Amino acid sequence: MESGSRPSLGQFILLGTSSMVTAVLYSIYRQKAQVAQELKGAKKIHLGEDLKGILSEAPGKCVPYAVIEGAVRSVKETLNSQFVENCKGVIQRLTLQEHKMVWNRTTHLWCVFSRLSTGW
Repeated sequence: MESGSRPSLGQFILLGTSSMVTAVLYSIYRQKAQVAQELKGAKKIHLGEDLKGILSEAPGKCVPYAVIEGAVRSVKETLNSQFVENCKGVIQRLTLQEHKMVWNRTTHLWCVFSRLSTGW
């Protein structure tokens, strides 16, 4: 742009597009940062505790984020890692995925939220 001249329509379009992309990326960043903060405050539960009692006392009978600590036993055989030597693991059998539709007043769109939970 030369000194004293007005910006062109193309420059306004590029500025607007750049601003929208920046706003979308910042919004995504804020959402991910909020989830990271919630994960830091996850409730720690030991396997020996009464897990059903803890869930029944929780609001909505759901603990959004939790760390379950303890030793597990495999029902059949353990899985051996192909990448780490002497690393074994088990697979939990029951996994439930819940979907929730929420109306977003700002964008006037339905948003789908998924949550994985496991049965005991």
